[in-house]
Amino acid sequence: MDAINVPDLIFIVVQMLPYQSLIAIDLDNKRPQYQQIVDQILSCIKNGNLQPGSKLPSSRVLATMLKVHRKTVIAAYDELINQGWIVPKARSGYFINSEIEIPEQSGNDKATELFPDKLPVLINTKYVADKMQVSSLSDIPNSYIDDGLPDARIAPFSNLIREFKALCQREYKLKKVNAGSMADSTRLREALISHLSKSRGFLPKIDNVLVTSGAQMAIYLVGQALINPGDIVIVGFPGYGLANYSFQNCSAKVVDVPVDNDGINTDEIELVCKKHTVKAIYVVPHHHYPTTATLSPQRRLKLIKMAATYNFLIIEDDYDFDYHYSSAPHLPMATYPHEGRVVYISSLSKSFAASMRLGFIVASSDLISAMGSVRKNIDIRGDLLMEESVAALFENGEMERHLRRSVNVYKERRDFLCSELDKNLKHAVSYIKPAGGLAIWLKIADQYRVEVLVDGIKKEGFSFNPKAVFGAEYNLNHLRLGFASLNHQEIVDLVQAMNSALKKYNIIKIIKD
Repeated sequence: MDAINVPDLIFIVVQMLPYQSLIAIDLDNKRPQYQQIVDQILSCIKNGNLQPGSKLPSSRVLATMLKVHRKTVIAAYDELINQGWIVPKARSGYFINSEIEIPEQSGNDKATELFPDKLPVLINTKYVADKMQVSSLSDIPNSYIDDGLPDARIAPFSNLIREFKALCQREYKLKKVNAGSMADSTRLREALISHLSKSRGFLPKIDNVLVTSGAQMAIYLVGQALINPGDIVIVGFPGYGLANYSFQNCSAKVVDVPVDNDGINTDEIELVCKKHTVKAIYVVPHHHYPTTATLSPQRRLKLIKMAATYNFLIIEDDYDFDYHYSSAPHLPMATYPHEGRVVYISSLSKSFAASMRLGFIVASSDLISAMGSVRKNIDIRGDLLMEESVAALFENGEMERHLRRSVNVYKERRDFLCSELDKNLKHAVSYIKPAGGLAIWLKIADQYRVEVLVDGIKKEGFSFNPKAVFGAEYNLNHLRLGFASLNHQEIVDLVQAMNSALKKYNIIKIIKD
């Protein structure tokens, strides 16, 4: 009988390593076949292909894979058992002995690792960076301080899962999953158009909208589709470093313009435009990253007028428009008459949870088409089921209800954090209470260094997003502190840790010239 035709054996074989590739029987070799199997299994153990405790195929299955007699495999297994390399377990099969110690590889062996730390050819220098930190959820500490993210604990995941499950139970919907286009879910785009009309006061056409895997992808697509090498892109300083990095990777010349309490300085922008041809201005009008400043209406109007005068585009990153606490928000510049000179970017990740990677772009249809072509190079289609599920939350009103609840929760947390800071750390930090957003911009008193303060807080058991620290590298002494993801007790614990760090650790003084 050909064991490979037995259904249960087929299932077993497809789940295993390709032993027929790892173990090659040389019919011309005078060494017995069973001994060749022993030698090559030992080699697989020593080089790491077979780990201690891993299960081997049954003698029948391995014999079928190697096209040898079953007794040959049994003889090989018996030899490996006698040498202590494998152990038989009743009714379970054969296993690599979990107690064996694999000798460390020599220096020469290490050089032949399949995936060494260093690539043998040069990497594109644009992308050489610090070693990536790979973490699982279990590696992330509970006391994690972000730079302004929503609280996933209050997101309507149960409702999202309900919609997702409902879609999965409809076969005609599942059939369409493979047909997703570069522009992704039409249903979600229609839901976003309705949402933009109700919340922001403008009504784009469906071919003006592109759904993306988060706002960061949106920024990348805009840069790739818009920027040619040498083009000038103006950004605010301090600003969103990942956007700057994305533009620089398009070989753009990035020019910093200062940001003050009224947002990016439009007078400084005009000075640059008078001297150089500018391709685009990247601006975060609501709750600028990192300072949380809001661009004033006067500067918005001036920016729109300058865009027409100097023929540049405005890349409007409105990532957390939905979170305003003190007054009605200023309308996005995308609602102003702009003749297609505004590219509007926003994020659903900030409205729901950072792990749900959804964003969108609103722009002229030709730019949307160009960005769709760019996207196909890295992501031929989006997550259609997820996008359809989110669209359902917009349609049934759940997303709007969630946003209203979130605004109330985050406003209360902002106020509570400010109260705790005023009671405990007024001597060490100052701030302007943000009118909206998910973070507060703390200026650390001159006698302290933010880097040392953060190190002290870490020693109190907290972990910080390094992007939130704006110290000597920026010629600043600030901390962007996310409050939305912290409940009251977590805020109390954080402020206590900050206070303890200031008292307990040797915070060095800034040496002034």
